[in-house]
Amino acid sequence: MRKNAFISSVLSVFLCVFLLSPNADAQKLSSAYGAIGGTFLPMWVTHEVGLFKKHGLDVDLVFVRGGSIAAAAIVSGQTPIAGTDIAVVSMAGGGADIVFIATMVNTLPYFLVARPEIKTKEDLRGKRAAISRFGSASDFVTRMALEGLGLAPDRDVAIVQIGAVPDRFAAMEANLVQATVLTPPTNLIAKKKGFPIIVNVAALGLKIPNSALATTRSYLRSNREIVRKYLMAYLEGIKVLKSDPALSKRILSRYTRVSEAESVEEAYRIYAGAIPDRPYFDLPSIQRMIDFYKKSRPEMAKLKAEDVVDMSVLQEIDQSGFIDALYKN
Repeated sequence: MRKNAFISSVLSVFLCVFLLSPNADAQKLSSAYGAIGGTFLPMWVTHEVGLFKKHGLDVDLVFVRGGSIAAAAIVSGQTPIAGTDIAVVSMAGGGADIVFIATMVNTLPYFLVARPEIKTKEDLRGKRAAISRFGSASDFVTRMALEGLGLAPDRDVAIVQIGAVPDRFAAMEANLVQATVLTPPTNLIAKKKGFPIIVNVAALGLKIPNSALATTRSYLRSNREIVRKYLMAYLEGIKVLKSDPALSKRILSRYTRVSEAESVEEAYRIYAGAIPDRPYFDLPSIQRMIDFYKKSRPEMAKLKAEDVVDMSVLQEIDQSGFIDALYKN
């Protein structure tokens, strides 16, 4: 009995090494992600457990500071597939060849957080709010939250480009800015340090993608098989993320550099619940975002949700039964 158990264990180890070891024929690919926040947890898990390699891709996962930077890297050809945000909509509105192919977090898990001396919305008037980059998800959410409070972005509250979530939080702690939007787990750390939540954007239940995978239509046309392999690996990564909480929380903690167990636990709970098994986009919500941008950017008047979303590869994979098979056991 003990001998059989030993042989089974050895075979399991062998299979893992065989499946996840580098493949000499694997397609090399640089893939960026635009924030140090749990919204990109599916990419991290997919990479860390070797699923890209399993599907024939040798992916170099690279962090860039902001969804808009990741989107620009896609358009410039520096990275053909990347995890970005609603900056895709902004760039597409300007005529760039860029398109969403699968969502990650299909909600906005943001919290507008301010310094302890900020007690009411009026205390924000004349202050500075930090975002990552103009046109990014943090920019969109900040402007939407301020308008919801009756404050005019840029006029009543200055919008300042700072960078990723840790950079924005550090700037607020140093009083370089007085407010910013944070995502779990950083918002939980901020709350424990006495920084009040002014607006819980997550509670609004908007189906606007906070993070998503994107590429260019030209790359999709000429490299459809690579995109298919990438999405298959990503879909399997979502399954691992949801079925192995302990592993996913370790990965989340390492990438976000947050070790406080309670914050990591709460962040995982939020993201695991917000990441769909079938990562399709809600087109009416994409259109709502376009309509928001139109108020200040008339050149986006003719842009439609269908212009910035191509779910054809995802649909092909889904219709093949691949996603159903992942969740049978």
